[in-house]
Amino acid sequence: MSYTSRFVGIDISKSSFDLCILPDSRSASFANTAAGVARFLAFVAPLKGIERFLLEPTGGYERRVLDALLSARMPVARVNARQVRQFAGACGQLSKTDRIDAFILADYGRRMETELVLPASPAQMNMVSLVARYRQLSHMIVQEKNRREKLASRADDKTRVWIEESLQFLLDQRQAVVEAMTACLEADKALSGKVAVMMSLKGIGLRTACFLLAGLPELGSLDKGQIAKLIGVAPLNRDSGQMRGKRMIAGGRKPVRDALYIAALPAIRFDPHIRAFFEKLKSKGKPGKVALVAVMRKMIIILNARMREHHANAIDT
Repeated sequence: MSYTSRFVGIDISKSSFDLCILPDSRSASFANTAAGVARFLAFVAPLKGIERFLLEPTGGYERRVLDALLSARMPVARVNARQVRQFAGACGQLSKTDRIDAFILADYGRRMETELVLPASPAQMNMVSLVARYRQLSHMIVQEKNRREKLASRADDKTRVWIEESLQFLLDQRQAVVEAMTACLEADKALSGKVAVMMSLKGIGLRTACFLLAGLPELGSLDKGQIAKLIGVAPLNRDSGQMRGKRMIAGGRKPVRDALYIAALPAIRFDPHIRAFFEKLKSKGKPGKVALVAVMRKMIIILNARMREHHANAIDT
């Protein structure tokens, strides 16, 4: 018996991963190792009509499977774990095992719209790793500075000396990561071209451009409404009957939104068009945070349009 469309849910843990194929209702389990992934690819290779592979972010444990699927040019979507759990609850599925989770992922894929993961170049993957490390180091630096502050009155304390040594090491490594980002861009013409487009907008510096490059590969490939919703700066309706609720933002990619927030502050100061837009909203009585989010939305829409034009020019040449 043949099916026109198949959906494969993959639940991944540190040591293994389970899969469920719908509508066949077939399941299997593999070790999360290079050999296990090779057996997995051999298992799914004969299957016809695979519409989508579905998996969740699992703190990096999914990378081996995801990279293998992308290398094999398979259609794969990485879906939001919270939304999948809510979907399971709505379906009345309260039990949770690896096999059940794989089934839920496959069922979610055939019932809901999902976005394909875009294949990434080696340079793009390297940039993603560098940005992740930069964020880790920044978090640890804040922690060490807080610990140092608590010992400010104890200059002769050995603990403070160790904190200073640790803090200097973290600062040096973060600077090394920034240098590695620059080297990555210099070695890849495509990435450096994208960064140049981003930095053409005031407020976007090298590090912010790298954050956007790593966290928003869809930039330039979606329309303005989609890109704003993707990072969580699109106002959402909250209406019922004659009641008109306050528009609010929700969801989206928080790391990208955080980077855009940092960029919006200098943009308001130094870009006359952005500043005029911000002041116009304020003059209409909009709260500062609402006006700031509107600036963030305007900036990402501008960047999206410029990146789309950059892609079009690259294809023409």
